[in-house]
Amino acid sequence: MRKISCLSLLLFSCVGFSQVREIAITIDDLPLVASKMGTPANKQRSIERFTRIVTALTEQKVPATGFVIAGAIEKGQWSFLEQFRQAGLSLGNHTYSHYNLNEMDADAYIEDIDRADKILAPVLSDPKYFRYPYLAEGGPKSKSKVLDYLAQHHYVVAPVTIDSKDFEFNEGVYKVPFREREAYIRTLKPTYLAYIWKKTLRAEKKETTRPVKQILLLHANLLNSYLLGDIIQMYKDQGYTFITLTEALKNPAPVLSFPVPVLSM
Repeated sequence: MRKISCLSLLLFSCVGFSQVREIAITIDDLPLVASKMGTPANKQRSIERFTRIVTALTEQKVPATGFVIAGAIEKGQWSFLEQFRQAGLSLGNHTYSHYNLNEMDADAYIEDIDRADKILAPVLSDPKYFRYPYLAEGGPKSKSKVLDYLAQHHYVVAPVTIDSKDFEFNEGVYKVPFREREAYIRTLKPTYLAYIWKKTLRAEKKETTRPVKQILLLHANLLNSYLLGDIIQMYKDQGYTFITLTEALKNPAPVLSFPVPVLSM
């Protein structure tokens, strides 16, 4: 953490960030990435991993918004969503099938959102939040169609200002033998935290004329079931205050998106 602290002091002294720094945590792909419930052992592991994520947030009194892939809810995992809500955390819609809008028709995409909307209605928070899978918002026509649907159904789009790319780190964990994964995650921690901090510094540099609020993208995965508490502590050590997504959207930093690729003729 010493290197991170020195780097942060240099950055913020240079750009003049003397105001309180604020960040909202958002967690995609609930209930839990790559979770299985088919055997007692798999079920127990999934429960433990999800509970560690919720505990990291509640013990440090950090608000968060989770985005649910409705089609990924395994039998027995509805209780995960209830556990999340009962902990005072918010839930939003992340579609039914986790499609990429840059690669499909807007009408089919809207049907997928609507399918998820009907399933998730009992647990969605107010305001209703929607997060685009892959942060893909489509081309001008498809984007407009989807935004019309979201507005008509009272959804607020949840953007991202800091992408942790945690899925790339998490994929590496699964290449390690099962019994060695926890130890591997501990050795991976410094690199993972340093990467997130680097992306944070880059996000802060994008806007130096006004105080802005950051929105961090994480995923509900094995990696974060162990390291979410460390991520939270890192931000606290750097003077950040954790806020809700609603508060962050009042004055967010420049947001991220993945534009539709331009095909060469």
